[in-house]
Amino acid sequence: MWKLKVAEGGDSSAYIYSTNNFVGRQTWEFDPDAGTDEERAEVEAARLHFYNNRHQVRPNGDLLWRMQSFGSQMWDTGFAIQALLATNLTDEIGPTLARIGPTLARGHDFIKKSQVKDNPSGDFKCMHRHISKGSWTFSDQDHGWQGSDCTAEGLKCCLLLSIMPSETVGEKMEPERLYDSVNVLLSLQSKNGGLSAWEPAGAAEWLELLNPTEFFADIVIEHEYVECTSSAIQALVLFKKLYPGHRKKEIEHFITNATHYIENTQMPDGSWYGNWGICFTYGTWFALGGLAAAGKTFSTCAAMRKAVRFLLTTQKENGGWGESYLSSPQKVTN
Repeated sequence: MWKLKVAEGGDSSAYIYSTNNFVGRQTWEFDPDAGTDEERAEVEAARLHFYNNRHQVRPNGDLLWRMQSFGSQMWDTGFAIQALLATNLTDEIGPTLARIGPTLARGHDFIKKSQVKDNPSGDFKCMHRHISKGSWTFSDQDHGWQGSDCTAEGLKCCLLLSIMPSETVGEKMEPERLYDSVNVLLSLQSKNGGLSAWEPAGAAEWLELLNPTEFFADIVIEHEYVECTSSAIQALVLFKKLYPGHRKKEIEHFITNATHYIENTQMPDGSWYGNWGICFTYGTWFALGGLAAAGKTFSTCAAMRKAVRFLLTTQKENGGWGESYLSSPQKVTN
């Protein structure tokens, strides 16, 4: 049961204590033993009521209210699973497989359960909502707001796990649910080939002049993002390999246009601007992944050669890569 913990001042918890010794700062913590059976049932009923009715209310005009999030559970799980699969430890036998197998199975189960299985209820188009059936959100199913990159990473995980033994990672997702995910991704591609994050882009750029915030840029309308575009390319290339008969020409057209978008948005120094991380190293990582998935190589793609030069010249003396947060607002590598 989730409980609201309120700081009394001087608390040692890093989440509710600061050098200013905040009193009244709040955080939610989960206690599985808290509450009676009746109280836990009441909380679960409230959660279900929220989930079943979350699309009935128009978005609040208060920006801070709309900024609330459930967390990054789906996003984190997707990359954790892909990292484990990249080790090839699943090819091992004995104790190694015994440890990694159950972990993959639990992660697989979470991803399957986290998929959004319905479109917003009611006349959602009248409320200017987009389709969500088959998508994944940043956190979990209750979140309800589809994300193109989250959908792509969720789809990618389900496809990768579908070619593994079910006795190790669990039953694979039904094809119809995979098709729903593909449908969401295809619906979010813009004319320039890029993918927006939540809903189709298309509003006039001048509307950004009405941005009421001082600390968020480009939030008034939807935009295309190299990270979302790259994730979608990687997922659809894998889907096309495993399900070659499903919407083949549409997917091929999507991949071609998405690849052109990535190539056309490269910065003069060979990098890409990353919107969801800091910043040019992050964007370049995603862009190269998308280009590689689309079949581009160092020898055949000028964009990849420029990107490699960028990474080689920005490596730090200690062997790592990193940037200042100033890269984001200044749009210059710092």
